[in-house]
Amino acid sequence: MATIAFYSNKEEIYNTYPGSDLGCTYTPECTTFKVWAPSAEQVLLKLYSTGSFYEEGAQVLSIKQMLFDASTGVWAATIDGDLDKTYYTYVIKTEKGTHETQDVYSKAVGINSSRSEVVNLAGTNPEGWENDRHVLPERPNDAIIWEVHVRDFSSSDTSGVKKDHRGKFLAFTEKDTRIPYTAYPTCVNYLKQLGITHVQIGPSFDFGSVNEFTGVDYNWGYDPVNYNVPEGSYSTDPYHGEVRIREFKEMVKALHDEGIGVIMDVVYNHVYSTADSPFERTVPGYYFRMQDGKFLNSSGCGNVTASDKYMFRRFMVDSLRYWAEEYHIDGFRFDLMACHDIETMNEIRDELDKIDPRIMMYGEPWTANDGENGISGEDCCNKANAKKLSTRIGMFNDDMRHGIKGGSDDDSKGFIQGSTHSAYNVIAGMMGASSVTFGNWANEPSQCITYASAHDNLTLWDKILKSNWSDDFDSTDDLYIRQNKLAAVLVLSSLGTPFWLAGEEFARTKKGDHNSYSSSDAVNSINWTRTVRYSKLVDYYKGLIKMRKAFSPMRDNTTKAVNDGYIVYNGQSISLTLKNDTEGEWDMLSVIINNSENRCSPQIKSQYDLPDGWYVIADSETASDKAIRKYNSNDRR
Repeated sequence: MATIAFYSNKEEIYNTYPGSDLGCTYTPECTTFKVWAPSAEQVLLKLYSTGSFYEEGAQVLSIKQMLFDASTGVWAATIDGDLDKTYYTYVIKTEKGTHETQDVYSKAVGINSSRSEVVNLAGTNPEGWENDRHVLPERPNDAIIWEVHVRDFSSSDTSGVKKDHRGKFLAFTEKDTRIPYTAYPTCVNYLKQLGITHVQIGPSFDFGSVNEFTGVDYNWGYDPVNYNVPEGSYSTDPYHGEVRIREFKEMVKALHDEGIGVIMDVVYNHVYSTADSPFERTVPGYYFRMQDGKFLNSSGCGNVTASDKYMFRRFMVDSLRYWAEEYHIDGFRFDLMACHDIETMNEIRDELDKIDPRIMMYGEPWTANDGENGISGEDCCNKANAKKLSTRIGMFNDDMRHGIKGGSDDDSKGFIQGSTHSAYNVIAGMMGASSVTFGNWANEPSQCITYASAHDNLTLWDKILKSNWSDDFDSTDDLYIRQNKLAAVLVLSSLGTPFWLAGEEFARTKKGDHNSYSSSDAVNSINWTRTVRYSKLVDYYKGLIKMRKAFSPMRDNTTKAVNDGYIVYNGQSISLTLKNDTEGEWDMLSVIINNSENRCSPQIKSQYDLPDGWYVIADSETASDKAIRKYNSNDRR
């Protein structure tokens, strides 16, 4: 046996491992297990018949001493025979004590995650998987992203999804779903008609806040346990790890079959429970940033992972490559990306490029607590450091978000509610945060995710109501509808990548709940009947999507459109004009936005008068990729 001591602020060659074979490597003839645990005094491999102690027939099949390689810090064991669907754990003894844990590199687990599982991954592939292909935008700004939580998507009986598929991965595989007893489309059937290009699914790796035995708890899932395993509560059988893998793949393939890409919300910045985490139980004190013996907390969740340390950086790279290759994931949204260091994120970008440079990467350029991040402010992935990152690592433009609607949870007003104080942030956002004149934290528009709403905070509709001092969540007041439409125009006509929360286009409400991460299905589920009540609003979004797809400069990921275009601002009106040299498209497009309830003043009207030959393709009532009418001086928008 060997004891190896190391320091958290100094990495020696013996406690890093560059290999790509950690975890279990399965063949029908034998399975090899490898765990990096350089500070361990002893590691035992335990094989089990079931994924939990509580299941019928649960028993220990064998216990084997693993062998240590002091040059790499890796403990290894090989077991002969076909171990497919066999469960296992490691018993790791360190100076901190002895703990039984699942594998850090688990690819499958039993119910509630405590035991890892050996799985023949080839046996989890759905029919036709070998022909499934990524759905990737040629340019990041070609993507139109619709964010949805897996459970919210179909848990309501209005979804028209089979009862045993509601809230599950398999809901995405159902075709031609409709609101019961109507012809109105729901779920993927609805998305096809809406015209979005990508679905961003909420955290869907294995997380700790929902009891998979009951499945009745609700949580967004920003509390990871096993990063390389799909969440069991979203499967029809959480007891058997291979089922959740197959059903996740079926979801991806079903969306790909409809031409819709899948972006995964990933949360590498913290774990659910530090003490119970396989990271801490395997190599105590290494995988997290610490100070004076205490875990730092820039995530606001009790710990922050150490992306700046070699082996956690390596884990992130390996994990993301695994999701992209094994599950055909088309992009990744990083939670609290400023918790991570620039070197790590650029390395991830380089590694994903080896698979396909069009795989998307973007994230939140902030932490929950900057004072406990543990790395220099010059090294973290926030907007101030955007220009140190690859131009294909995007960031949410919260300046634009606040400019559009005001504060996220209060009754303040932004541009859509008539404020004249937020126009600068709106203008800068319309230029993809890349304009020297109006603000350019981004290298180019490819780094700018333009949005007005996301899963956090009030929905856009609830924010509009609150800022207008209304609590009529089912209102069809024309003022509120027009403010929603104006937000849609700003998001879909700007030069960044458009993104919004599922249902923004049909006035989705959570009844004023601004932080519904653990609220009930009654609050969080999508009520698909609102697509009927607000059908004109849905049609407006459809028209704007068609317009965006028809005009290349809006999707330019470089600064060409920024430099060729020009903006005019006067009082309560903004005009963005873009030139176009793409054959077969409009030569120019002018977005003229007025946030006043009154008609434009003569000065503004004359300033925005356009010469003959212009046509209106969108106004306050209708949006399209075709001409609605000829432009005249009475047009306000």
